Amino acid sequence: MAETPPFGEEPTGEPHDHAHPPAGGGARHAPPATPGKVALWLFLATEVMFFTGLIGSYIVLRAGSPPGSYSTLFPPGTDLAARQDARGVVLTDAGADEGAVVRLIREANGMTAEEAGHLVETAHSVGSTVVLVDSAYGPADVDGLQEALGSVGAEASIEGLESSSWPEPYNGLVNPLSIDLTALNTFILICSSVTMVLALAAIQRGDKVRLSLWLLATILIGSTFLGIQVYEYYQLMFGHRYSVGVSASGHFRPEASLFASAFFTMTGFHGAHVTGGVLALTVIWLRSLFGGYSREDHAAVELAGLYWHFVDLVWILLFTVVYLI
Repeated sequence: MAETPPFGEEPTGEPHDHAHPPAGGGARHAPPATPGKVALWLFLATEVMFFTGLIGSYIVLRAGSPPGSYSTLFPPGTDLAARQDARGVVLTDAGADEGAVVRLIREANGMTAEEAGHLVETAHSVGSTVVLVDSAYGPADVDGLQEALGSVGAEASIEGLESSSWPEPYNGLVNPLSIDLTALNTFILICSSVTMVLALAAIQRGDKVRLSLWLLATILIGSTFLGIQVYEYYQLMFGHRYSVGVSASGHFRPEASLFASAFFTMTGFHGAHVTGGVLALTVIWLRSLFGGYSREDHAAVELAGLYWHFVDLVWILLFTVVYLI
């Protein structure tokens, strides 16, 4: 029987080579997770749950929206039970003589010149608008107005009632969202993820100059995304007037419809997250100007990059769900 060596002494036999452990038999120790990474992953887990709940609520609200909640000729939420045979004059181009068009619309509707002017402005700015509706609740001479508008050089057509449970993309009579502008903005935000990757790669090589340059690029691109979103909000709420199917007031604001409330809630929360990311990156960039990071010490850059990529991914999902579907 082999003797047990005294405490603290090596057992007899083949000596151990502590400097060169046996190939394939030595334990490999992965670098431990830092407290910062653990905290960020926990934070991102809560963010995943938050946005999952937000997007899930949107899907539930959309699926539960009653048929006929949105129509091309009436404000959102109008009871369409007795309006199925309604017809409307849709103005797409006022032509050269806008004054005559305003006069015709004013006389046909019995409205003020200012109100008729808003309708013409809407057709000019967003492409189309309903200027007269004929239904059981308000009989109107849509055929006469359509012919009169054509005689003064305007482009107008007569369309029947179209309704849906939720506004369809690219239908300007019920959905004011600019998919083309937002697609460009989405591409801009994706570009910021690329510059963030380049910033992290730079400091991992020990290149402090390129770290600062790529961080600045990320900040500027992220700020551009926010600027376009603010511009979009302004146009929706104040800058443009939209057809009656979008909103009774002509402006797309949170109180206009359930769709409007959901849109501003989801995109607003995401915009707040992007703003927080831009501010955090700005602080990191300022510190990088004074050599605050090195090849061995750049945890803040890595953690900020993880957050930024998450925000970009969430926006791709929001853009798909809210704008495209």
